[in-house]
Amino acid sequence: MHRDTSSPSWYVAETIVRGEDQAQRNLERQGFASFCPRFRKVRRHARRVDYAMAPVFPGYLFVQFDRQRDAWRSINGTRGVRRLVGSSGSRPQAMPGPAMAALFDRCDGDRIAGLFSDVQQGQSVRLIAGPFANRLAEVERLDDRGRVHVLLELLGGNVSVHVELCAVGPA
Repeated sequence: MHRDTSSPSWYVAETIVRGEDQAQRNLERQGFASFCPRFRKVRRHARRVDYAMAPVFPGYLFVQFDRQRDAWRSINGTRGVRRLVGSSGSRPQAMPGPAMAALFDRCDGDRIAGLFSDVQQGQSVRLIAGPFANRLAEVERLDDRGRVHVLLELLGGNVSVHVELCAVGPA
């Protein structure tokens, strides 16, 4: 999905705990465009494995508005929103356009294809989801189903584990 990143600007809103969906619905009711990128997360419980869409940035979402034209102060009172993030007093700080463009380029709608592109064999990566989250691994190979086979050091040896592409990030 390609969204206009030139004008108006995109800002970051902090949400209440697990309140991204509620905040997004209420912001859009007020006429603000919002964006909460998500990735497919593996959830394991007992012997069951399923997938859920989880926010890439838990507790935050992006809101688009023009600081000069729009009544943006109402965002701070929106159900689900804790506050707009900013660094200059009471005025929120806009996200850099190139950063937002790069994020949109990796998304299909609100679903992120991968947290970084160009995964290559031999590359060192960090697992960001699943039972081995926050562990470093080396990319062994990529398969034709969008999965990455990584070598993970476990119990003194290397074990081959396959994970979704969205479950790896930069080392």
